[in-house]
Parts: sequence; structure tokens; C-alpha cells
Amino acid sequence: MIKPVLTQFEAESGIKVNLVNGKSKRLLARLKQDGEASQADVILSSDLAQLHNHKDLLQPIERRATWQNIANELYDENGYWVSISMRTRALFSLTEKASLAIPKTFAKLDQTEYQSSLCIRDWQHNYNATLTAALLTTNNRKDSDWLKLGNKLLAKRPSGGDRDQLRALAKGHCKLAFANHYYWHMMKRADNKRDQMLAKKLSIHFLQTEDGLTPVSTTTAAIAKHAPNKQNAEKFIAFLLTQKAQAIYAQSLHEFPVLNDMMASHVPFKPNLPAIKQGLLRLADANKLLAEH
Repeated sequence: MIKPVLTQFEAESGIKVNLVNGKSKRLLARLKQDGEASQADVILSSDLAQLHNHKDLLQPIERRATWQNIANELYDENGYWVSISMRTRALFSLTEKASLAIPKTFAKLDQTEYQSSLCIRDWQHNYNATLTAALLTTNNRKDSDWLKLGNKLLAKRPSGGDRDQLRALAKGHCKLAFANHYYWHMMKRADNKRDQMLAKKLSIHFLQTEDGLTPVSTTTAAIAKHAPNKQNAEKFIAFLLTQKAQAIYAQSLHEFPVLNDMMASHVPFKPNLPAIKQGLLRLADANKLLAEH
């Protein structure tokens, strides 16, 4: 997914980027194991909690001129991490033959009509835990009470990833589905013609909490503690926060930009930015709630 960004950075800077893919937990474990011998410079993660809880493996980012154009909720006050794009956990429905009224708020999902209607991946997956933590930060029980219904909401047993939930919805196995919004866009542009066809059957909905805000999570960047190419790492992260790179994220990776002067034209809802950091403090509560399902 990130290839278009890397290609542009390499062309402009002349710096070669070597990409290693893996789950955040696994990559951070490797950082710890390699210690001073680590060859890692920049860590990009969709799991902010993992980075935030492993600052001992990171070092502060010193080059922060571009941070003046992003909200302070999107970066660590000591510079250990900075968010470079946003995503939301959206609700999807069938465009035609929709047999349920589409809720505008999360609170509506506690109504009887939504039971046995939902496709969602494992409740305890990081995506769902992050959403739940954000909902708990509002301190309005209506925003999170629907989660107590747990498996009563499900049309089928959770299995597979977000794309699988969208495919199941398109095939009529459920009436609603939760998925990170960009998976739908990726399916629409996939080489797989069947995925394209299935994605066209779906509509996207950005649910709100009772205060009119929509929870978001972020892709976040950090510099490894023993980065052998720290200056280049600083340049790369600064590039990620330019309008050019943010436009690539929006157009090619289908994530929302974090720059203040781009949000109004690219983000179709009011994001709950304070819940990004506040959610880190409620993640244990979220995991406990989801573990009961």
C-alpha cells in the first residue's frame, strides 16, 4: 500500500528506502532483540498503542517543523511518535435491498432490530479494541452500551479480516458490516474483478457518537532508538507530513490526511481527535469488555 509514497520520496530525495513488512508486535520484538545492532530506522504502525507502550525502543523525532500544521492530539508531546494518516471503522450496508434502517449513531445499535444482522471480525482484534476504547472516552454510556450485546448482534461467527466481512455482506450473509473504510476502496480498485463487483454493491456510513463526532485511529511513525540513518529517517517522516505525501495517502492509500488545512476537504465527518490519546488510557477497559463476548 505504501509503495506510491516510497517511490515519490526516493525520487525527490535520492534516498533508497528498504521496506520490511510485519505485524507491529513482531517488528517491535525484533527491535528489542537486535538492540544496538538493529538496522531499522523508521517504524510505521497502524497500532498506536504498541508504539506508545514501547518508547524504550524509540527516540524523539527532532525535526518537527511540519508538526505546526497538525493537531497536538496527533503527536506525542515528547516527540516519540507522530500520526501521518487517519482511518475510521465504518459501517457498511447493501446499497439495494437494504432491509434495515441505517443508524446514524453507535447508540442505535442496541435496538432489537439490529440483532443477528452484523458481520465483524474477531471482537478482540486491535481494530475493534481501538474503536471500543475511543467510544469509552466519551463518558456517555449510550455510545458503548451496544457492545454489551456482543454476539447477539452477529449474523455469523467472526472469521477472517475486514475484506471478508465486506464480501459476506455483499453475498447477503449479513445485513451490516464493520470494516476500516479503506478496505472498501481497495476492493473497488482491486485487480480481482469479483472483489470489484462485490464492493460496488455496498454503501459506506460514518457513525457518530452522541456528541456528533466520529472515532478515528491513525497510522503512526516513529524513529528507532538505534536508527543507523537518523537524519534520513527525519527527512522521511517530514516528507510524510507534506501536502504532496498526504495527497498520495488520500488518493492511493485511501486514508485521511492529518494536516489541518487538508482535513476540511478530505474528511467527510468530524473526527474525535482527543479520543486518540485518551483511548490509550481506556484500552485495558476496552479489552476487558470485548473479552466477555
